[in-house]
Amino acid sequence: MTQIPFPYLPSLPEITFRHLYGPEDAPAYVSLIEACRDTDEIDPLSTLEKIPTVEGMRADFADRDPQNVLFALHGNEMIASIRLSWWTEADGTWLYLHLGQVVPQWRGRGLGTAMLHWAEERIRALANEHPTNGKGVFGANASSTEKTATELLLNEGYRCVHINALMDFNDFRKLTQPHLPVKIERRSVRPDQLRLIWEAIARFWAGTSWGTAVPSEEEYQEFHHQPDLDQTLWQVAWDQDQPVGMVLGRVSNGCGYIDEVSVDSMYRRQGIAKALILYALAALRERGVQRVRLHTDANNRHGARSLYEKIGFSVVKEFPRYRKPL
Repeated sequence: MTQIPFPYLPSLPEITFRHLYGPEDAPAYVSLIEACRDTDEIDPLSTLEKIPTVEGMRADFADRDPQNVLFALHGNEMIASIRLSWWTEADGTWLYLHLGQVVPQWRGRGLGTAMLHWAEERIRALANEHPTNGKGVFGANASSTEKTATELLLNEGYRCVHINALMDFNDFRKLTQPHLPVKIERRSVRPDQLRLIWEAIARFWAGTSWGTAVPSEEEYQEFHHQPDLDQTLWQVAWDQDQPVGMVLGRVSNGCGYIDEVSVDSMYRRQGIAKALILYALAALRERGVQRVRLHTDANNRHGARSLYEKIGFSVVKEFPRYRKPL
């Protein structure tokens, strides 16, 4: 095993550091996340965090540059990890996200700090190769229950710039009858309408959503080939041949999810979102789910959180998003 020569990595004789080998690292990585599960209170039903599967991580690692992933090992046990990704947001910001974990029994020994510093150095090198025009930033995530990670980020100069709230609905007795405005119709979605709907979502959120990535063909293909995609659970409102609002539902591992709630700015404040959510919840109930999850802006900037709470959703957990200038 090759020792990574990097000045920020601690000199601990019992620990070795290496980059990603490939898909064969997936089982050890999943075991690392499982080891963090109880201490960090990872919610397996969350829309914003999850316990990965070995199969899913094999696919993820197959597509990653090994130089952008670093592992720490004690013998053959993976005890820490950090991986990098980046994208360009709609306002031209280049966001470089690093996501790291250290198993609880190895915390407090400088591993997390060292690996964060490695990530920042690697990101600086990457940013020098990209046309960031001075708009590159470090990004990191830590949920409200990840106390150690939160403390580390704040100590390293990161600041919270946005908070998502994970919300849960589990009392279907609260459902009321949905009502759409006159001349607005709800119709089933055909396969040939997927791109039209995806483009409409991007248009509805343009200029209003925090941290939105620039729409790309790659994003559309991910949207089109979601593993849990089920168009029969999608609720789309139409004004003639144009989609004006949508609520996209799915079922995964016995839980219902609402991944998208958006309405054209010209049609807001008419009750379209509420009606489509109620239709979606009724459809999910028919599939036998006992609870439904979604996430939204915790600060209620657009009133979505208030709407969900009126329908019967409640906040389970918050997910701050952190940034720091390059």
